[in-house]
Amino acid sequence: MKQDDMIRLIVIEESANDAEVILNSLRKARYPIRPRQVENYEDLQEALSEQEWDLIITIPQVGDFTVGQICEMVNSARQDILVIVLVSQLEGKIMAELLKAGAKTVILSGNDGCLPIVVGRELESLANRRHRKHLEQLYKESQKHNKMLMETSQDAIAYVHDGMHIYANPSYLKLFSYNNMEDLEGMPIMDLIISEGQAKFKDFLRDFMADQKDEERQIDLEGLKATNKRFDLTMEISHAIYANERCLQVIMRDRKIPNPIAIHTDPLTGLFNRPHFMDLLEKSFSAKAMETHIHIVLLYITLDHFNNIKRTVGVGGTDPVILNVSKVLKNHCEEGTLARFGEEAFTLLITDKDKKHVNEHASELATKLCKAVEASVTEVGAKSVIATCSIGINIFFASATHSQDVLDNVYAACEKAISRGGNTFEIYKPVPPPEPIDIAEMIETAIKEHRFSLRFQPIVSLRGETQEMYEVFLRMVDAVGNQVPIGELFDAADKANLIVKLDKWVLTEAVRILAEQQQQGHKTHFFIKLSDQAVKDAEVLLTLRRQLRTSQVPGERVIIELSEFTANTQIKLFQTFIRQLQANECKSALEHFGTGLNSATTLKHLPVHYVKIDSSFSKELSTNAENQQAVKNIIKLAHELGKQTIAEAVEDANSLRLLWSSELDFAQGHGVQAPLEAPEYDFE
Repeated sequence: MKQDDMIRLIVIEESANDAEVILNSLRKARYPIRPRQVENYEDLQEALSEQEWDLIITIPQVGDFTVGQICEMVNSARQDILVIVLVSQLEGKIMAELLKAGAKTVILSGNDGCLPIVVGRELESLANRRHRKHLEQLYKESQKHNKMLMETSQDAIAYVHDGMHIYANPSYLKLFSYNNMEDLEGMPIMDLIISEGQAKFKDFLRDFMADQKDEERQIDLEGLKATNKRFDLTMEISHAIYANERCLQVIMRDRKIPNPIAIHTDPLTGLFNRPHFMDLLEKSFSAKAMETHIHIVLLYITLDHFNNIKRTVGVGGTDPVILNVSKVLKNHCEEGTLARFGEEAFTLLITDKDKKHVNEHASELATKLCKAVEASVTEVGAKSVIATCSIGINIFFASATHSQDVLDNVYAACEKAISRGGNTFEIYKPVPPPEPIDIAEMIETAIKEHRFSLRFQPIVSLRGETQEMYEVFLRMVDAVGNQVPIGELFDAADKANLIVKLDKWVLTEAVRILAEQQQQGHKTHFFIKLSDQAVKDAEVLLTLRRQLRTSQVPGERVIIELSEFTANTQIKLFQTFIRQLQANECKSALEHFGTGLNSATTLKHLPVHYVKIDSSFSKELSTNAENQQAVKNIIKLAHELGKQTIAEAVEDANSLRLLWSSELDFAQGHGVQAPLEAPEYDFE
């Protein structure tokens, strides 16, 4: 489960405030949650009957409602739901009873840092289980599909376990003159080979089983039909799984019958094609390879400036170039499996390398290949083409990674070789973790060096009003100009107690830009998001008041966004803060609205002017009926209380149409306009 996937969460607590404390600890860790609080058996039964859930966080007992009953209900509902229990003290006997009752994890309550980590770990485990279940279903379906393909295949295919036939397709039966599978089932494969060739076949089979590689092998033998007629055959044998058992796949061909083009080869070069190479790469992660710690080398070889070659000889003229390069590579690759991976890309897979000299060997091979490709000339009509190549190398153990990681790594290494001008190679090296940095010094330096800036995303009316409104976003670049992920920056600043310093900088800069806009005749309004700590810090309001007075910007041009997450548990504090904003003629908005346990109650107690509907409701809005209904309910509630509504993260025109028909007031998101470097959107 990805961190940005919506988490459907049930909280079982005695009070809404205690439940909100739990939710806030997850929100601070940036988990998107759709929560529901239940207090008794009936509430949970209703929740389980309505939809699927991912997680239950509960205390050991609420009234007469126990963890044992919760787990029994989850099992009865046939839902795979994680049950995490929060206890006031870690006692071995109590923990054992809770785990025995069915709880997945028991942790100490009040530890905000521990809960998100445990939730992340358990959600990952849940996602893996669900993914495995999905793969099992796909496997069953693929088995049915494969069996159907084998039944209609012209290739003679059989599966052999412990030397005995367990399946043979119609083409196999026909090749050996058998009427049905019953005649062949349980028959040793040895009986289909003439007696004079059985010793040769035994030696071949013994060598194949002893070899650690999973590549298929071929042998030429003389076969024996059910009619005792002899014929020349080629046998191709490989490891396989049939009916959940490890076995051998056998493909037989009559050598007197022309062999069709193998489905696993590239028609132009005759090399293995990409699907077959991917199959071989997956096989390199076999259990046997993992157990024996086989060293594997993967080379990704791509022609440099291939588009230039296309322009020179035309699209049709590239085939001779590719064919010539493939021959050069094949002539210089004395080991391993070479494949055509893409239009101008090749891959070479080498297994079971000497661990002591593998880097040297790979470097020598890559150097040799680069020189050989450069030395070769392809004649295309009256034009001569000299190509060069760049090579990425990844050296790994089968037990250390996965095929997609290997491909990502080797491609990244190749990109580095290309960035150095091409005609060279690069061995992939893991990027070391960044050195710890002094957050306080980083922020101070960034402010002095003007590496902080603001971005402005328009908030557009759906009701025909012309109001120039933007949400303000903070941006920062590092010393070399790379953008710093703002979430990481805020998290680090929060831990270093510097988040309020950032709030003050944003307020100061935003009001300065509002003053510039005012001088140009614009009535611009900024929505400015403040941290939870800013609500408690009197200096923040003083900074805002001072900036407004100095710049002579009307307070109504500033709308401060406050988080519903924190407001739920600190109503009085937020009421006081909003009244102080109003004293400066500033307005307020409640953001992330709709994901709290008591959103309606919270809104009734806070005199905000705007309600910003949480971005999770905008995801897949055009196809998600649940989100559509939730948005309508929020808009209706807000309008009844005299608040205007804004939908965040609107990404497409279909969602905009639905929001307009739901009587939403304003929309914001990339579907309207991505954040701008300056407040220059045309609202007309």
